[in-house]
Amino acid sequence: MKSLYRNAVAVDQSSDNGVRAALTAQATASAFLQKYDRRELQELLGLTSCNWLLSGEEHRLHVDAPPGIIRRMRNISDPNIVILAPIDSRLPLDYRVVHQIVRELTVGIYGFNQLPVISLEPNYDRSSTCQLPPAYYDTKVGQILTNIDYTIKTLWHGCYISKEKRVCFSELWRNIMGVNSDGVPQTRKDVLAEFLNAGLMDISQDPCYLNIYKEDTDVDPTYEPNSVEEETLFSKYSENVLIKLSSYLTSIRQHQNLFVFNGTHSLSNVVRLTEDEIDLSTYQRLQKRLSGHIRLVRNHLGRNAEVSRDLAYLKLITFLVPLLISLRKKMLIPNMSQMLPPLSEDKLKTEREVPPHILGPEFACKHFPYKPDQYFHLHGGIELDVGTPPLDDITEEMKVAFRTLHSEAANYLHELLHHDPTYKTHFSIPLSEIEDKSYNVICIELESLYPQHNTIQWWGALNSTIKTLKAKKLPLTEIELHEQFKRTFGYTKAMKCKNLEFGLKAATERGLSAAFYSLSRRNSPSHLHGLDDKGLSLVHHAAANNKTDIIVQLATADVNLNQTRSGRFTNMGLTPMHLAAQCGSLESLNCLLALRADYKVVDRRGWMAIHFAAFYGQVACIQALCRKDPTLLDLKTSAEYRSSPLLLSATSGSTEAMGFLLSIGANWRDEDSRGNNLVQLAALYFHTDVLRLLIQLNLDGLSVWKILVEMIHSEDSKRLEMALRCLEVLCVNIKSFCEDIMKAGGVPVLVGLLSAGTQVVQCMAAAVLCHMTENGKVGEDLVHYGAMSVVINLLKSHQPELLSRCAVILADLAGHSVQYQNLIAQLGGVALVVKLLTSDLQDVLVNAMRCICALCARNPGNQFSIVRAGGIPHLVEFLSVNSELQEEACLTLAELAWDHKENQELICAAGAVGALVQALRGRRIPAQVKAAKALESIARHNPAVQQSFLQQSAAKYLLQLVKVFQVDVREQAAASLWALGGQTLKQQKVMAEQMGISLILDLLLSTSDKMQYVGCQAVMALSRDSCAHQNAFCKENGVPPLVRLLRGSRTTQKTLLSVIKALGFLCIGVALTANKNSQKIIWREKAIPTLLEILKSHESLQVKVQVVQTLAFVLLGNQKLQKAFWEQEGFSYEIVLDLLKAEDKEHLPGCWTCIISIRIPQQISAEGDSTNECNSNEHI
Repeated sequence: MKSLYRNAVAVDQSSDNGVRAALTAQATASAFLQKYDRRELQELLGLTSCNWLLSGEEHRLHVDAPPGIIRRMRNISDPNIVILAPIDSRLPLDYRVVHQIVRELTVGIYGFNQLPVISLEPNYDRSSTCQLPPAYYDTKVGQILTNIDYTIKTLWHGCYISKEKRVCFSELWRNIMGVNSDGVPQTRKDVLAEFLNAGLMDISQDPCYLNIYKEDTDVDPTYEPNSVEEETLFSKYSENVLIKLSSYLTSIRQHQNLFVFNGTHSLSNVVRLTEDEIDLSTYQRLQKRLSGHIRLVRNHLGRNAEVSRDLAYLKLITFLVPLLISLRKKMLIPNMSQMLPPLSEDKLKTEREVPPHILGPEFACKHFPYKPDQYFHLHGGIELDVGTPPLDDITEEMKVAFRTLHSEAANYLHELLHHDPTYKTHFSIPLSEIEDKSYNVICIELESLYPQHNTIQWWGALNSTIKTLKAKKLPLTEIELHEQFKRTFGYTKAMKCKNLEFGLKAATERGLSAAFYSLSRRNSPSHLHGLDDKGLSLVHHAAANNKTDIIVQLATADVNLNQTRSGRFTNMGLTPMHLAAQCGSLESLNCLLALRADYKVVDRRGWMAIHFAAFYGQVACIQALCRKDPTLLDLKTSAEYRSSPLLLSATSGSTEAMGFLLSIGANWRDEDSRGNNLVQLAALYFHTDVLRLLIQLNLDGLSVWKILVEMIHSEDSKRLEMALRCLEVLCVNIKSFCEDIMKAGGVPVLVGLLSAGTQVVQCMAAAVLCHMTENGKVGEDLVHYGAMSVVINLLKSHQPELLSRCAVILADLAGHSVQYQNLIAQLGGVALVVKLLTSDLQDVLVNAMRCICALCARNPGNQFSIVRAGGIPHLVEFLSVNSELQEEACLTLAELAWDHKENQELICAAGAVGALVQALRGRRIPAQVKAAKALESIARHNPAVQQSFLQQSAAKYLLQLVKVFQVDVREQAAASLWALGGQTLKQQKVMAEQMGISLILDLLLSTSDKMQYVGCQAVMALSRDSCAHQNAFCKENGVPPLVRLLRGSRTTQKTLLSVIKALGFLCIGVALTANKNSQKIIWREKAIPTLLEILKSHESLQVKVQVVQTLAFVLLGNQKLQKAFWEQEGFSYEIVLDLLKAEDKEHLPGCWTCIISIRIPQQISAEGDSTNECNSNEHI
């Protein structure tokens, strides 16, 4: 390619010898074309003559230029143009790459009449052909398109092979698999292992896409995409489904030679089937699954930095293509001699083919239910919209900055071109910020496209060479045709292509331009006008498959572009434009519009192309049609329901199409012939995504909640049921749903349905209320409207789903207040809920136990009623079930036994002790934690039950559980252990000894208040009246953690009291004998100042009294410490005397202990022994 551009300049410099220059230019052009093999060259030559927009001189068809810049660009008098490209990539763009893109597009558009587009086409052996126009083989443009499209497909399928390994595997995989001439593998090797060895990986393991499939992309709890039924449906049509990206401009402005643009892209799914093969209702089911796939790809496509940058380049390409077409019409062309050096050819190789892919059983993506060892192809594509929005003028602020921008851009490019680029790896683009937006400022030098005297330009030489080669290479011979068909379709189908009709159709669907040209030239033109066995013409197939080159060849042969489908089929009247709109074939649609095909033709239902595009969610096609004729925006179908495009998008569930239509001014108040508006249609077809979008938009006069509540008033059972189903889903994913439904008056209506509806309606109404009853205000309204008695009465039903939901509602209500708990009991709800424990269904049992748990919470009356209704035997029985029931039974028994000694003993007598210990021995940590909670509640303040657990070694398993890493697990295990410690010092000491000092220290050092409290209690039990344990605890550095808790700002009062007591108990033994070792260590840790600070500042009388008592214990019998205490600390007996005056006389003993223990300095001096005097604080 470099030589081609250099030659253009060289010819200009040596124009004195025209003949030699011409020969040199043609030789260089021929050398440039040598990179193509014979088949690629034939395709390249075939495509140069059949572009609907660029090949007008050859096909001589009447073509309407697309709207926007191609039709309206103003004249340019400057020798260059300046482009402001918005910055929207994490990585900066490279000026050299931008010039490379401009260079490649210029050659493609000016030299080969080809626009950049890509489609991954499935091959007979399940590989995929990267079908680029040959002009973009081995180009940066081709690499960008391939990378983006491949990333889309890998995100969709969930597997990925890096480019380097992919290229290598493409050459080897057929030999590895032993693929025969029909594409069938003959190998007996482990197929998955071979692919993994070749570099295949789960894309969710890539750091950029980590765990993307674990995110909940579907917010409808009633939809199960992985159910057998849904997977079977998708598998049936998956070969005809693909994802396409359409890139288009959203704005474009021009002022003299300055251009400013913005663009975006849309992703859409395409189902290339007619309604005879997939009816509308089945498509809507398929659309629900596919919309989740599209949402996932859209959300994560730009997470990879390289792909994000390629998307930014794609946006620039989307602008450059119509710009260059406009410049060509103005007879201007980019001056390639004034560009940065081209990239080396070895860095521009594009893939011609992508090998098959396969999913491993452990791969995270479950979109495609492929069989094990079944490899598959990828299919889809990217296309650009050459039509643009109307050409506007730039803003006033840009006009002010215009001259500066122009000169700086030109000067910057001049400096770049005159510096040695050899060692530069990145060429930055100057940036400019205007109106709080950042832009890349790109300059492109221009030259005239008019022929110049005695000069041979590169494009002239290239065009001359192409004309010469066309005569030699086209049409294809019979042998060449067969070889091409065989390479594309495999041997069996290639033999069928010998039949003319079959061959023409195959070439049309695949877009084999040279093959189609050859077949049509050799045979009568009448073959191009026929219909196949499905009633479709070749134009239909070309439009559906987005093959504009075939459409142009057919139009040149005078084939009717408005050909309707034969009347013997279901969807008669279908035109090529209808199919183009349905399949998202944007380029075909633009081509048909330019060739003046009738876009207002209707099918048997009265649908025009705009209605097809809206129903099937093809945003780019909607945009192209509305640019052509703005009146199409709200045009209704002429038959059936008289639906507008907006109503059809709501019917099909296409949120992207609906959003676009609303953004360009579609009338959201429209109704169809049956009076259905947007909300009602979305609800009737259960498109909750659409409803969620409408809630977000909050359109005036279109209150979703109000309309749904009105629908559940309806006597039409379908409207009622669908509205209830939608309400249930919206309750899951709209945070304000409770307030919205209440505001719309939905609560009394739902209560009415519970009492008067059919069982199906009652189930649905209960499902909605299940999501609402967690809200306290909703609970009040339900009680006000008498829902409590209605729900309790429904517990007599035999419908399990209804029973389960009623139990949920009652559980939520009982959780709000004791008043509601008692009301449920008064209405006879307790016995009915307990009766649910006899059900065979886990869902009913789980919700029944949760309801019992809520009814018993701190309610002794209900605890007794549950036992009287016979609930204990059932609950104890569930303790032996290794499932969620076991965990719920543990929680329910915990509430049932809490502070209820009689229930504790009944539960124990029913055999719960052994079952709970068995659960503690298991390996399921969630079940162990809940069993520990039940143990704590049952053993609490009940010595007999405690002994029952201890006899079965429950403490052993709790000690194992308390060493688990999770904090919540350790908390519960510690609390349960201490519950077994009971209330007697002897039992507590035994438990503390089993725990050991090391574990006790771990508890003290933890961040959990519960564990800190248990640790303090264990210290108290261990050290009380035991000098040996006191010394051992101090030896293990146990005092510093206690002092840390004493000083901690987050230590709760309950734990603080335990800490203070523990410090005191460490200092005294039997008969109040002092442990001077412990006293000395506590003194050295500076606990005394902290205790005095607490004494002065703490609000709790109990804490203050405990402080003075602990001070007494720390100083008891230790004259040295007492003397140092009086010398250093500002303690006064007045504080203690004030405590003695408190009304609560329970604290008097502690105060008197302090007065007796802490002697005043005079007493210490009088009784002191000189041998025991404290010489210094350091000695102490």
